[in-house]
Amino acid sequence: MSTVRSLLRPASATAAALLLATACDSGGDAGPARYGPADTRITAHVGDRFEIAVQANASTREEWLLVAPGPSAPVVRGRGSRTETDPGTEEMDGAPHTVVFTFEAAGQGSARIVLLHCTFTAPCDGRTPAPTPTPPATASHVPAASPTPRPERRVYSVTVG
Repeated sequence: MSTVRSLLRPASATAAALLLATACDSGGDAGPARYGPADTRITAHVGDRFEIAVQANASTREEWLLVAPGPSAPVVRGRGSRTETDPGTEEMDGAPHTVVFTFEAAGQGSARIVLLHCTFTAPCDGRTPAPTPTPPATASHVPAASPTPRPERRVYSVTVG
């Protein structure tokens, strides 16, 4: 009988450890919901936090800027942003990365989140991109100045219930 007990103790301890690990893993806080560039309709509950993740590359002057909402908006509040290195690119100079904007659903209603996608050719800060070389003008042909393209606006519609 003591042999059976001694054999059962390690098995019971292993089973208990496995049960505890499973219980701790399930039902825990999974963190905020994450949305990508194509997820332009977002639904949340008051108090929820959620994230919008977009790709950028600072080495090519590509970035995303949050235009709206502001930090004290009544329905959705911006809670900052962070940069995440994309897996497998940790050692690469000039590699793309992910910009993650965090938001909090503050009150019931609808809101818009607006991000600007700034690039070398469509800058957000008013700087003019470097001109591309053009052939010299002749008397009969004077190249027309082309306006600087505007940054892409990405609009997310958020409903908080």
